[in-house]
Amino acid sequence: MTTDGQLLERLKFRDKAALELIYDEYYLLLWKVCYRKFNDQAECERVLTEVFHQLWKCPQQFSGNKRLIFYLIECTNSTIASMQRKVQCQLHNERTCS
Repeated sequence: MTTDGQLLERLKFRDKAALELIYDEYYLLLWKVCYRKFNDQAECERVLTEVFHQLWKCPQQFSGNKRLIFYLIECTNSTIASMQRKVQCQLHNERTCS
């Protein structure tokens, strides 16, 4: 059994198998977190693609005192909030420019 810490350490060396293991373990749970907020499959896919991209790009940001899943949920919620702000900003700009 591989621990989250071991998987994160492997990610630092660009181990794709480690990313696949993390993806397989946590994707469904993150999907549920995301779907509660968006209720839209395409948006959830965009959010989770970004979350796993961030994990691949900077695995050290996902390590610390908490379990990996909590970092992934925080990243998912942060990505959702960022996307929602972007949409609100675009809607605001459309209204003021019309």
